[in-house]
Amino acid sequence: MKKILLIIITFFFTQHSSATGVDCSKLDKLSKDYGKCIAEKTKDKGKLIKEKINSNLEKTGLKEKYKKFDSKKTLKDLFKKE
Repeated sequence: MKKILLIIITFFFTQHSSATGVDCSKLDKLSKDYGKCIAEKTKDKGKLIKEKINSNLEKTGLKEKYKKFDSKKTLKDLFKKE
Protein backbone atom coordinates (compact mmCIF):
# COMPACT_ATOMS: atom_id res chain seq x y z
CA MET A 1 0.00 0.00 0.00
CA LYS A 2 2.83 2.37 0.85
CA LYS A 3 4.54 1.67 -2.49
CA ILE A 4 1.37 2.50 -4.41
CA LEU A 5 0.94 5.74 -2.49
CA LEU A 6 4.57 6.64 -3.10
CA ILE A 7 4.20 6.00 -6.84
CA ILE A 8 1.07 8.16 -7.03
CA ILE A 9 2.75 11.02 -5.17
CA THR A 10 5.84 10.71 -7.37
CA PHE A 11 3.76 10.93 -10.54
CA PHE A 12 1.86 13.92 -9.20
CA PHE A 13 4.96 15.95 -8.36
CA THR A 14 6.98 15.01 -11.42
CA GLN A 15 4.37 16.07 -13.93
CA HIS A 16 4.96 19.74 -13.18
CA SER A 17 8.69 19.64 -12.59
CA SER A 18 11.27 19.62 -15.31
CA ALA A 19 14.48 18.25 -13.85
CA THR A 20 15.99 17.49 -17.22
CA GLY A 21 15.42 18.35 -20.84
CA VAL A 22 13.25 15.28 -21.39
CA ASP A 23 9.80 16.27 -22.64
CA CYS A 24 7.10 13.77 -21.71
CA SER A 25 4.19 15.97 -22.74
CA LYS A 26 4.31 14.68 -26.31
CA LEU A 27 3.53 11.14 -25.18
CA ASP A 28 0.10 9.69 -24.46
CA LYS A 29 -0.44 9.75 -20.69
CA LEU A 30 -1.81 6.21 -20.61
CA SER A 31 1.09 4.67 -22.50
CA LYS A 32 3.94 2.60 -21.15
CA ASP A 33 6.48 5.03 -22.65
CA TYR A 34 5.02 7.93 -20.65
CA GLY A 35 5.52 5.98 -17.42
CA LYS A 36 9.12 5.24 -18.35
CA CYS A 37 9.71 8.90 -19.20
CA ILE A 38 8.35 10.07 -15.85
CA ALA A 39 10.38 7.45 -14.01
CA GLU A 40 13.54 8.62 -15.79
CA LYS A 41 12.90 12.25 -14.87
CA THR A 42 12.26 11.29 -11.26
CA LYS A 43 15.42 9.22 -11.08
CA ASP A 44 17.51 12.07 -12.50
CA LYS A 45 16.02 14.61 -10.11
CA GLY A 46 16.61 12.25 -7.19
CA LYS A 47 20.27 11.88 -8.12
CA LEU A 48 20.68 15.67 -8.25
CA ILE A 49 19.10 16.09 -4.83
CA LYS A 50 21.23 13.29 -3.34
CA GLU A 51 24.44 14.86 -4.71
CA LYS A 52 23.46 18.25 -3.30
CA ILE A 53 22.73 16.78 0.14
CA ASN A 54 26.00 14.82 0.17
CA SER A 55 28.04 17.89 -0.77
CA ASN A 56 26.35 19.94 1.96
CA LEU A 57 26.97 17.22 4.55
CA GLU A 58 30.64 17.04 3.60
CA LYS A 59 31.01 20.83 3.89
CA THR A 60 29.52 20.92 7.39
CA GLY A 61 31.38 17.83 8.63
CA LEU A 62 28.21 15.97 9.59
CA LYS A 63 29.03 13.10 7.26
CA GLU A 64 32.14 12.14 9.25
CA LYS A 65 30.22 12.36 12.53
CA TYR A 66 27.51 10.11 11.11
CA LYS A 67 30.08 7.56 9.95
CA LYS A 68 31.60 7.56 13.44
CA PHE A 69 28.17 7.11 15.01
CA ASP A 70 27.18 4.41 12.54
CA SER A 71 30.35 2.38 13.15
CA LYS A 72 29.65 2.03 16.90
CA LYS A 73 27.77 -1.06 17.98
CA THR A 74 26.53 0.17 21.38
CA LEU A 75 26.02 3.47 23.17
CA LYS A 76 28.84 2.55 25.54
CA ASP A 77 31.24 2.42 22.56
CA LEU A 78 29.96 5.77 21.34
CA PHE A 79 30.75 7.62 24.55
CA LYS A 80 34.18 6.08 25.14
CA LYS A 81 36.98 8.62 25.06
CA GLU A 82 39.51 7.82 22.40
